[in-house]
Amino acid sequence: MRRPILLLIIIAISYSQSEIMSPDIIKGVMFPLLFSAALLILLIWLIRRSDRNRRGDGGSGDSGGGFFGGSKNNDRDLGDGGGDGGGD
Repeated sequence: MRRPILLLIIIAISYSQSEIMSPDIIKGVMFPLLFSAALLILLIWLIRRSDRNRRGDGGSGDSGGGFFGGSKNNDRDLGDGGGDGGGD
C-alpha cells in the first residue's frame, strides 16, 4: 500500500511544480517527465493488481463453508463421544 501513496505524492508535487512553457529545464522538462513517469507506473501497478485479483478468483476465495474451509469456532464436539454424560 505504500507504493501508490508514494506515487500519488510524487504525481502531486511534480504536477504542482511543472510549467510546460517555462524555459527552465527543471520546471519545463524534468517535472512534466517525472509526472508522466509516475502516472504511468501507477497505471501499470493498478492494472497488474486488478489482473492478479481477477486470476485468483478461480477458487481461492470463499470455500462455501466446506469441511476444510470452516471457521475457527466450528461446532464439533471433541469431548465425550456419547455415554451417559458423566457420572457422580
